[in-house]
Amino acid sequence: MKVTEEIFKKAEKEGSAREFLFALLKEIKGGNFSRKDFKALNHEEIVLKIVKENDLEPYFSLSGSKNIYNALRKAFRSYFRAKVQKEWTHKIENWRKELEALLSRAIADYLVEAGSISKVRQLVTSGWIVPPYAVKVYGGGKPFDSFKGFLKKSYLRERFNSYKYLDFLGFRYRILEEILQAFFYGFLELSIYGLFVQIEGVVWEIFVKNNPLESNIESLIRKRNRKFITIQYALKLIIENITGDGKVPQVFDWVKFVDFEDDGRLNRNAVMHGISVKFGSKENFLRLFLLFDFLVYIGSRLQKTCCTK
Repeated sequence: MKVTEEIFKKAEKEGSAREFLFALLKEIKGGNFSRKDFKALNHEEIVLKIVKENDLEPYFSLSGSKNIYNALRKAFRSYFRAKVQKEWTHKIENWRKELEALLSRAIADYLVEAGSISKVRQLVTSGWIVPPYAVKVYGGGKPFDSFKGFLKKSYLRERFNSYKYLDFLGFRYRILEEILQAFFYGFLELSIYGLFVQIEGVVWEIFVKNNPLESNIESLIRKRNRKFITIQYALKLIIENITGDGKVPQVFDWVKFVDFEDDGRLNRNAVMHGISVKFGSKENFLRLFLLFDFLVYIGSRLQKTCCTK
């Protein structure tokens, strides 16, 4: 009396647990199985036989179940859930290893192009994760002093225009354009809100949706109702490859709201949950823009590597 997941799903549609067993047996035995046949069976024996033949012993328990029918149903639910979990864990482990290998290569390209490991590490320690061109102009001291030239309207326009030609950004271009216009009109808070959201969206596009390694992961994510790649996880992997320390930058680190001091510092949780209201500065916008541009660089390297490996 082997029960496949397909058979279980059909029987699972029944409202009552007793009707679940009837539907299960009907699927197993075929359409000729009648209610008369069902009534004639010793249900306890049948349930225990199904448990044994489907290796449900680790999941079958009368504790918390109204009856044997309910216990059987719950056992199958747990069994198939565990099966999916095992599949999920196996695929995630393999996928993570491949992703980390590709990411390591992209970061190596980044460090070579940036031309200075020490400067990159100094910037990361200061909470600035920036593309190679920004590392090259950094002269030490306060990063904003070296980078504020990137806030020129002509430069921002040039960079944002380039995004429309990237596969993983082109369809976001209208939103990115509105973010840029908000900044040009002086709506700093709105532009920062927008960048926070688009950074997380781009991480999803780069590391999950458009990653050729992703294969079955997205369907598993839907099945498990999980969002596997977060901005925090992505940055942790990136920083591990740069500094050896996978500490999430303060901008994206979790904070206790009751302890948060709203003094102009930038923190994703505090901003997006409305706890912070003093974050609207050109420096904070620039910090996010350069992080966004860095992720665009990494995404482009990952795509190139995946397509040419």
